[in-house]
Amino acid sequence: MGDRRMAEIRTKAGSLYVYTHWGGGSFPDMARAAVLAARPRWNDAPYATRIIVDKLTMKGRDLSFGYGLLLEPDAEDSYNADEPSIIIDLVSRAITVFNRGRETFTPFTALSGDDLNPG
Repeated sequence: MGDRRMAEIRTKAGSLYVYTHWGGGSFPDMARAAVLAARPRWNDAPYATRIIVDKLTMKGRDLSFGYGLLLEPDAEDSYNADEPSIIIDLVSRAITVFNRGRETFTPFTALSGDDLNPG
């Protein structure tokens, strides 16, 4: 069955979705670390998006399975009833995590260096 999760990266031009088949439980922490890694490019959506995608898919970089990129949210997200469970909003600079009915909203400015090493 896997441990699926989906993240939506929102920009002014639209959204890109990153899907993981494995390790979904750690995806929110990975998303926070990815946003911090993209900090020097928060004002440049194409670069920030590339850095975030690179960090989110790092563990599957050389594999032919495990991660996908979507232009529409059409993959299974077992944590949030098939809706994206993580929204990384580059416009409002916030991360929202939905986890089985609970929502956590974190402005980028509230992220700390501790988020760079997700556990």
